[in-house]
Amino acid sequence: MARQMEITIKIKDENGIYIEETRETSLPHIAEIDAQGFKKSLNDLETAVIETRKEITDEVVKQYMEEISKKKQKKK
Repeated sequence: MARQMEITIKIKDENGIYIEETRETSLPHIAEIDAQGFKKSLNDLETAVIETRKEITDEVVKQYMEEISKKKQKKK
């Protein structure tokens, strides 16, 4: 049985949460680590963390830039 890792990124201002995104990914369970070996499991863990972090960071930056763009257009 795999474990779940959850990464959440929040951008807040004085009015509260501005943008919030969460992503989940599966991580190897201790039994899988024993079966696969430590090096393979560590590689799987690192890959899952890096890919999930990149995915959520890209999405949050995109949303933030879109909000900035909307505000700049309103000012014009």
